[in-house]
Amino acid sequence: MARHLQTLCWQVAPGHRSADRPSPTKRMAAMKFALTVTTAFGLALAAAATFAPEAHAQQVLKIAHILPAGDPRDLGARKVEELVEANASCEMDVQVYPAGQLGMFKDINEGVQFGSIEVSVMPASYIVGTEPLFGVFDLPFFWPGDSEKLRALHQGPAMEKLGESLAKHNMVLLDVWHTGYKQWTGNKPLNTLGQYDGLVSRVMPSPVLAEQQKALGLTPVTMPFPETYSALQSGAIDAQENPNPTSWNMKFHEVQSHLTMTNHGTLDQVILINKPFWEGLSPECKAAIEEALPAASEVTFTETMKQEEEAMADFKANGLTIVELSDDERAALRDAILPKVREFYIESTGDEGKAIVEAFEAEMND
Repeated sequence: MARHLQTLCWQVAPGHRSADRPSPTKRMAAMKFALTVTTAFGLALAAAATFAPEAHAQQVLKIAHILPAGDPRDLGARKVEELVEANASCEMDVQVYPAGQLGMFKDINEGVQFGSIEVSVMPASYIVGTEPLFGVFDLPFFWPGDSEKLRALHQGPAMEKLGESLAKHNMVLLDVWHTGYKQWTGNKPLNTLGQYDGLVSRVMPSPVLAEQQKALGLTPVTMPFPETYSALQSGAIDAQENPNPTSWNMKFHEVQSHLTMTNHGTLDQVILINKPFWEGLSPECKAAIEEALPAASEVTFTETMKQEEEAMADFKANGLTIVELSDDERAALRDAILPKVREFYIESTGDEGKAIVEAFEAEMND
């Protein structure tokens, strides 16, 4: 093509002889003509590509989270990968990216919103900045202590209504996975209200969680999750809240002396998918994903319960002091903070938030 254009450039100058070198003016005219021909050729190729039948391309579904490989959430994501790729009715390449390989929570959340990442697995607290209604997940002493009742709520009408709030953010709520109840780690027992006073605690970027910690008497500090270990080790913070498998996988027991079993909240994972991607899938691929989710949820829950037992055994073997709350102590903490935080959530989210809270309460009391 280049050789042909060079010959063409030389031929455009009238009276041109092969032994003559064209004048600058003629060379410029020839170059302009060559550029025009090249551009036209490129556009013709692009048009041909546009109107030619598209080659079959396998769809890619990227699932991102920040936990290490082997975490219950990671195993749930890999179950989706396994089942969707095994489904003959949907040709899809599912790729799981653990340990923040595609960025931290904010990066992953934005990736799902804008379509560079198809699916995310993350605690609801991390999307509160996008959709404040999801702060309902962070209400303390609010959710059933029975994990089966809690998991039933995840599939109920109130959760479906909550999920609808994500449409305006270009996301769809696919599922919710239970990954345990939260406990406090610290360097002293935390079973009564006064014991929290003056302590600095790590908090996820959720105003509801920050309000909960303030109601306890804590000073909440937001920081990236991977920095929590070093902050506890250095004394920059005094305490943190997480389910035991998470605290165990992050090795917080190496830098904390006490575990207080408050069971005050859940750290359940919301599984989100980019809305345009979801709407563009074939019915067969939508069905393949939907059919994989219950098994993935079960794997996540089963592994969470298994790691709960392993974590407790390891905590005790390493000399961590385990503090159990009495029913009266737990009730006192609940009465001290839930009404305040519930009111804060409703004030922050208005009538929509009030309706969501009351819908969940109605289901729990049904």
